[in-house]
Amino acid sequence: MNVQTEINTADNGVNVEALMGARAALTDAPAAAQFTWRADCEWMGGVHSRSTVNGFFGLGEEQNHTTDFTIDADHPPQFAASDKGATPVEIILSALASCLTAGVASVAQNRGIQIHSVKAHVEGDMDLAGILGIDADVRNGFNAIRIRFEIDADASPEDIKAVVAQSQRRSAVFDIITNPGNVHVTVA
Repeated sequence: MNVQTEINTADNGVNVEALMGARAALTDAPAAAQFTWRADCEWMGGVHSRSTVNGFFGLGEEQNHTTDFTIDADHPPQFAASDKGATPVEIILSALASCLTAGVASVAQNRGIQIHSVKAHVEGDMDLAGILGIDADVRNGFNAIRIRFEIDADASPEDIKAVVAQSQRRSAVFDIITNPGNVHVTVA
């Protein structure tokens, strides 16, 4: 009798072997795990600004992306603005969704779960009375953020929930939003 074993390998486009190699290398060289991410922002007029991302520090030296990335931020006409980009708070929501979605793909790949599609729907509630100075007791940021995933994968609902939970535990942006660190602002 010839018994064949089928090995089910997920291909979500994530190089888990390289990630695990980086994890092992950085475990042995913790100083190399210290990264400084950067963005430069320039005022374009009105409330429109353009941020550029290229260089960062990591692995003990200066690094560069393969190209510069630009992100335009503005406000919609309802705020008497030119609507030349997403609002800064929408960019934060997009960053949160992007980070968690990348985590879902990575965790699923590591667990051998084939993903067919992932959609993250993110909403953030905000009372503008704080930003506009109407009420000093109202915070300027989000009162609540809700994220709803639609995931089609070769896995049980319980396994998919576990993948999302692990993504959440490893998400830098989720941590930044839920456990903010110190922010220092200076003027040159």
